Amino acid sequence: MKRNMKTRMTILAGVLALVAAACSGGSGPVAGAAGNVVTEASQGNPVPAATFETFAGATGSLADYAGRPVVVNFWASWCPSCVAEMSAAFLPAQEQLGERVAFLGMNIQDERTRALELVQETGVLFDLAEDPEGALYTALGGLGMPFTVFVSADGQVLDAHNGPLTESQLVDKINEVLLS
Repeated sequence: MKRNMKTRMTILAGVLALVAAACSGGSGPVAGAAGNVVTEASQGNPVPAATFETFAGATGSLADYAGRPVVVNFWASWCPSCVAEMSAAFLPAQEQLGERVAFLGMNIQDERTRALELVQETGVLFDLAEDPEGALYTALGGLGMPFTVFVSADGQVLDAHNGPLTESQLVDKINEVLLS
């Protein structure tokens, strides 16, 4: 009985490792971890002052969203969970809450042409930017993909979620953390 359980656990660990490798594409952050990942270093602290390039070609920062809560979603075209989450969760959530909350899609460690193709395929309408080296992702405590950070109107990191979100999970989290 114990041997059988040990075999099952070994198989499960192998499957999880394969899923993580598939989601990370072999070149990005380790994917597959789930749950809240706000670190003590980031929770309640101001967002990092790092700048980024928007897909429109401008320079931006999270400080540009001052006065409005923002949901920052780190994604990549090589991450199947990120791709699914964009149209299944983020588009509908933006349609519901976009007048009250800003959405920023932060592409990470991706080829720009592939990222732009995905944006066209999914039809996302929210602000898009690049974090090519993952500096902002790391500063906010990212551990896997996709990674979503919830920032208050005064620029404080309130919560984060590592792993994919459904539409209802995302809307509930926004209402609980940013709009309550």
